[in-house]
Amino acid sequence: MLQRWIRLPYRLSILACLTAGALASLYAGHAAGSLAQASLPWPLMAACALVPGALALLLWRQHRLLQHQRALEQLRADAEQTRLASGQRKAREQERLRIGRDIHDDLGQHLLTLKIDLSMLQASTQGATPQLARQLAVMARNVDLSIAALRRVIHDLRPPALDAGLQAACDGLLADFQRSTGIDCSCDYRLDAAAGSAHGPLLYHALQEALANIARHARATHVQLCLQQAGDTLACRISDDGVGLTGSPPRLGCGLSGMHERVAAAGGSLHIASHSGAGTTLHLSLPLPDCRHDEAMVHR
Repeated sequence: MLQRWIRLPYRLSILACLTAGALASLYAGHAAGSLAQASLPWPLMAACALVPGALALLLWRQHRLLQHQRALEQLRADAEQTRLASGQRKAREQERLRIGRDIHDDLGQHLLTLKIDLSMLQASTQGATPQLARQLAVMARNVDLSIAALRRVIHDLRPPALDAGLQAACDGLLADFQRSTGIDCSCDYRLDAAAGSAHGPLLYHALQEALANIARHARATHVQLCLQQAGDTLACRISDDGVGLTGSPPRLGCGLSGMHERVAAAGGSLHIASHSGAGTTLHLSLPLPDCRHDEAMVHR
């Protein structure tokens, strides 16, 4: 609609210029017939010279206005896409929280009740046949394994450590990693709380996966984590000084392949730089969904 309003006045202006040029030409021809040797008056010559220039200026102005309009429309489209992505991300997080609560309150309570019943049954049948005691012990162990698996699922849906913030959760992961492996860790945080909460679960799981791979394969002595906010982008870098990954490109396991998919679904990118004997660096970049294009908002 705006494009039509821009085009119509310029069409009328162009038509007026062409009409003025035609009238000037007719007047010049008439003057040349009546005054055979006389030259054209300078105002008429100036007007005839200005007509093409005015036409070119109007066309140039129309082109610039159309370019500006397209740029504003693109900014509005980007802002709308960012808003929709933010809404989808928040909806997914709320759904994950709901599923985690339902699993804990429903299935978790049933398993806990089953474990209590098995414990009471073991106590009441103490001294019975060895075969029954062994069977009850196997059942109790299977219930314990089920409870542990259930806790891992709930933890993956929403890590409880994130309730204290992303930085505190990452500090806890690095402290546990250093205590269990003896590998020195350092961290550098340059982001505010709002930026940290934007992709908290995704970054937390990425750090978990990276630390697990370092513990299993890297043979490193130092790990460094850097979380930095740069404009509307959140950058995460996890590097180690270990043996590096083999293959070109490096061969990725299921964990990192799944992380690639989750990062891509969030609109980000994940790159791994590794050389044999020179360590591995994981670069992760994610858009901050709450950022807005100021210029687009001003022109709304």
